[in-house]
Amino acid sequence: MKETGQKAEAVWSDYSQRCSTLLHSTRPFVFRDYQDLADHGAAAFETIRDINMASRLVGDMFGSTLDDPLSDRYKKLGCSVSALEKDSDDYKMIVKYLDTTYEPVRVGDIDYGVSVENIFSVEPSACPSLDEIKKLPNKVLLWCGTRSSNLLRHLQKGFLPSVCSLPVPGYMFGKAIVCSDAAAEAARYGFTSVERPEGFLVLAVASLGDQIIEVKSPPEDTKSLEEKKRGVKGLGKKKTDESEHFIWKDDIKVPCGRLIPSEHRDSPLEYNEYAVYDPKQTRIRFLVEVKYEEMGAELDTTEP
Repeated sequence: MKETGQKAEAVWSDYSQRCSTLLHSTRPFVFRDYQDLADHGAAAFETIRDINMASRLVGDMFGSTLDDPLSDRYKKLGCSVSALEKDSDDYKMIVKYLDTTYEPVRVGDIDYGVSVENIFSVEPSACPSLDEIKKLPNKVLLWCGTRSSNLLRHLQKGFLPSVCSLPVPGYMFGKAIVCSDAAAEAARYGFTSVERPEGFLVLAVASLGDQIIEVKSPPEDTKSLEEKKRGVKGLGKKKTDESEHFIWKDDIKVPCGRLIPSEHRDSPLEYNEYAVYDPKQTRIRFLVEVKYEEMGAELDTTEP
């Protein structure tokens, strides 16, 4: 937006009123920039969409006449979920990937680390099969941030592209499915609140296609990227050490490496982000249950 001063304020005020008309709220929010629009407009719309889907899936649990309503909802989910053994190779690989690419989430003046509670292998029927994914080129295992409110929809429907294009992280690639090689990026979305320290991180296999476009700033024409469905890599201020990357099963690359400064210090992205425009090129593979813990806090174990 080229307008500044009072003209800009008038435009943002108009956007805010339009959004309040579509998404009613007891506390209407006034947008002041694109980041506000992303955080409190686009993200809010996606959350309401996913909560609506989840509520339809769950329905009335208490009024059900089924002997086992929970099992019935699990079947409707259309996604097999099974816990990984903690001594399995996959479990150890994922914990290493998380520990290596994680940085504390900062909320206010407090830094939060994470500990892994459980890791689940998931097989969503809505996503391409593993055999289909195996045939695709440039496969990478990437972190995808999700709020707890979005989780059921991801498992039942798979990933959906972003609802809009905005020149800010998360939406700068247009209507794309965006993941990262840094668990630190996904952890920002997984954090819920201090009162609810549990969250989930998603690991997905994404095929970036035969040609990967690298960008250092928000693309000017996202529609052409959406039409051509090419993989895009947004270069962040930090990157994973490529010397530590390795190949996992089925020729899938795992960009597990220490986070180090990149040569792109002016990038709007903190970490590398990857955009895929075709849902058929992504498959949710693992669900990592984590607990956010205040760093440096000492627990008072004395009895009253």
